[in-house]
Amino acid sequence: MANNAKEKKSSGGLGYAILAVVFALVMLLNFGLLNWTYNRAIQTFNLTSNESRTLNSANGILQSVNEQFMQIVAQLGIPQQHLGTIAGMFPAVKNAMNEFESLEGHDELAERRFKHARAYVDAYEQKMIEYRTQLTNLLEAGDEDALNAFYAQLPDIYESEIAPIQAAASQMLTATTSIMASAANARTVSLTRMMNVVRLIMLGILVLGEIAILFAARFRKRANEEISRKTAQFADASTKLMRSREKMEDIAVISILTGLKNRYALEQDLGDRLAEEQFNIAVFDMDNFRSINDTYGYEFGDEYLAQVAERLKTEFDQFADIYNITGNEFCFVFKRTVSDTQAIRLVDSIAAVMSSPYTIFNLTVQLSVSASTYHYLAGDCLNVNSLLVKMDNVLRNAKRAGGGQILQVVNI
Repeated sequence: MANNAKEKKSSGGLGYAILAVVFALVMLLNFGLLNWTYNRAIQTFNLTSNESRTLNSANGILQSVNEQFMQIVAQLGIPQQHLGTIAGMFPAVKNAMNEFESLEGHDELAERRFKHARAYVDAYEQKMIEYRTQLTNLLEAGDEDALNAFYAQLPDIYESEIAPIQAAASQMLTATTSIMASAANARTVSLTRMMNVVRLIMLGILVLGEIAILFAARFRKRANEEISRKTAQFADASTKLMRSREKMEDIAVISILTGLKNRYALEQDLGDRLAEEQFNIAVFDMDNFRSINDTYGYEFGDEYLAQVAERLKTEFDQFADIYNITGNEFCFVFKRTVSDTQAIRLVDSIAAVMSSPYTIFNLTVQLSVSASTYHYLAGDCLNVNSLLVKMDNVLRNAKRAGGGQILQVVNI
């Protein structure tokens, strides 16, 4: 009897020991998966932040190069100073792009777009060197007639040779940033799925822990404390991952300048509605906005757009979803509660607000506004892109007619 009792005690102790070892191994495995998932989320967020920072820096410097050259075209300031500033900016652009290349984990499509951007930047630099050398030689020669002839040709040179390359380089850098944001979002979705697997593992561990507690009361307190600690770690990691995902989603669908949703958000919001719903939509574009940037600089133009956007949100957010689909182009998708007649009145009010005088840096500016409106019927367009093409065609007609007009897309 005594021997049997000893054998049972020994067998029970061995069972508890095996259960404790298995439980510990599973917990360690789960903790490793949790740490791996959390670290991947942090890496994804840091990579996206660094990628965006380097490309935005390069793009911003290119804009400054363009502004300096525009000063030369407009014959403002001292040409030699502008030329020296331009010469010093391109190394900064290349440093930012080299820093981007040094980062690991780029999306393949983003890499291709970046290579195109670098090619355009190199071509842009060569053009700058070519005309910088030519202008420097003319300034040193002191030939006023030749210099005046060069300045007379410079606006055409800028429009036909320099501005297209600069615009293409900027567009490629912007496209690279957008692709990276989309890729980061995809990686975040994958990590979220992994987190769900970890949750299931945690649930299994908790169940096993409760069963073990029933058979091993003396280990109950210690097991509960371990489970609570792991659960807290899991909740903290999950919260950090969700915050990282929200930040990356905001980067993808929100315009940093105006705080309004962008074209990608418009495609997401309208994509499923085109086949089944009817609604009123309007697109507005400020006439000759480029003259603001050319005359006062991009910082002035950005502040102008920011003020316009803030006023549009304040006065019309309750009636429509507002999107900043390009630099100075705004789209309004009127809510279902807004009638057709009310939408027409709101279009006039929006145009009046956008064409009002705005005071920017102690200067008052005012531009007229062109617009296209569309009473969309279910099935009119296959996708959001074809819808915007229709509206942009009508918008261009309004601008060709002198601007300041509101034209309606005719359903066919």
